[in-house]
Amino acid sequence: MRRRRPGRRAHPRDPLTQTRRSLGSSPHGHGSEDVRVRPAGVLFDAGGTLVQVHTERLAEALRKRGHDPHDLDDAFWKTLVLLDHEFAPEAGVWEDWFPRWIGRIGAHGGVPEDVMLDAWREADDPLFLWDRPIAGAAECLTALRAHGVAVGVVSNADGRVEAALERAGLAHLFDVIVDSGIVGVAKPDPAIFGFALRALGLSPAETWYLGDTVAYDAVAAEAAGLTAWVVDHRGLHTVEYPRRVSSLGEFTERVLR
Repeated sequence: MRRRRPGRRAHPRDPLTQTRRSLGSSPHGHGSEDVRVRPAGVLFDAGGTLVQVHTERLAEALRKRGHDPHDLDDAFWKTLVLLDHEFAPEAGVWEDWFPRWIGRIGAHGGVPEDVMLDAWREADDPLFLWDRPIAGAAECLTALRAHGVAVGVVSNADGRVEAALERAGLAHLFDVIVDSGIVGVAKPDPAIFGFALRALGLSPAETWYLGDTVAYDAVAAEAAGLTAWVVDHRGLHTVEYPRRVSSLGEFTERVLR
């Protein structure tokens, strides 16, 4: 975990003790009247929210294997939404299902699943493949910081998310970066948010969280007492959620209005 604000200590392994609450509710309601109050801090998911898979690097690895894939961007986004369905937390630990998730990108891109998995492993080593910034990411973070809003990342990753955010040109814009591979807690466990909140000196009640899934992001953030939002960059989501935006630009407006 990286912290940028001096004088604030995060205490690893000291989980949040907030009671899990139902979606769309919180200790203070999380209704429309609450989201009109500007948060003191905003935490973001990384993959699928601020950055996406570097599909050009993946395509290069596929071409070396004799495959010219269909639109990998489209395949990526169609597969990403499966995290709220086939690959939701009930599917088990990510080490078990992640290779099958990668295979689904191949299925959507017209590439055999075993070939896609082999290409992914090459393209992802040693550089974490999730390092392509999504449109509006830098602008969103810059605008929030300019208005005095603390910003951080809480990501399910393998210890490489900070370096990936550096390549994406975003890492310097965060006050804290929490990587599940480093802190040992992953969403949907709400305890992961405690690392970021303590580093920023913020309470859950004054903090928002933006992710791209309901099952991993919104559920965990709500359980930790944060106000959760979901971004649907491509309009492909089928799971309903009351606080939803279609772009990072729209989210910026919601925070700063």
